Amino acid sequence: MKDFLSDWNQMIKPRVSSLVLATAIPGMYLGAPSSPSALLLFMTLFGTFLMSSASFIFNQALEKDRDAKMKRTANRPIPAGRISITTAVIVGFLMTGLAFGILYYFANLLTAICAFAALLAYVFLYTILLKPRTHQNIVIGGVAGCVGPLIGYAAVCNDLPLPAWILFLMIFLWTPAHFWALAIFLKEDYSDANFPMLPVVKGVKETGRSILFYTVLYVGSVFAFYWAEPSMGVLYMAASVILSISIIYLSIKLLRNPEPKFARGFFFFSILHLFLINILILVDHAISS
Repeated sequence: MKDFLSDWNQMIKPRVSSLVLATAIPGMYLGAPSSPSALLLFMTLFGTFLMSSASFIFNQALEKDRDAKMKRTANRPIPAGRISITTAVIVGFLMTGLAFGILYYFANLLTAICAFAALLAYVFLYTILLKPRTHQNIVIGGVAGCVGPLIGYAAVCNDLPLPAWILFLMIFLWTPAHFWALAIFLKEDYSDANFPMLPVVKGVKETGRSILFYTVLYVGSVFAFYWAEPSMGVLYMAASVILSISIIYLSIKLLRNPEPKFARGFFFFSILHLFLINILILVDHAISS
């Protein structure tokens, strides 16, 4: 039983999904005149989690052969033979249908469509079309991981106002730098699997420049949200300045020393940065309400 749970935990990647959920929550509080009900909050997050999990299952089913060539992924349940592709695909479709139904019933059709569009983008645009073919895969394909704010706003107001799209843009600009840092310290794995990731195709120095470029753009979107969302105040701006200086500093450090240890540090800090920005949004909104 323990092995069974461990295998499916690897399949659905709950730690990655938690970041999508974290970016959906602010929209649910900012998009409504009053706090969302506990039921709506829970079911929206649960449906989003199921849809995100299904996308990871489809991704691993499609990438079985490439995963088998990478040290990091060779022991995943599908390439290791512990879960069959047929089983994975069936579970993926069941989770997709359940997620769509939950989001449609407890929220609305727009919410369900936003979540389902993210799955389609991740499976078809990123996994099938872009990832095996271009080193810009994560720039375009990263749109799949940006829908959390859209889901949050849609669930409470059945609309997608400007602040929702600014948050969408924020995650869109955050994703390349975050993912390319991962690609630096996993460069050999991606090379072995013939994935044209930026460090493999252009080298780590060029990757460091691209990370700095997208980090600056990401920081710009963090400040843009302050002007787009009226409920943001001094707390959000002051803390954002400190956090943004920190992440730009780390990106410059990585550019000067594009080594795996610095890439790993930037990778994990970028996750913390995005989490803290979303927490700041919630706290500042609560203070001003």
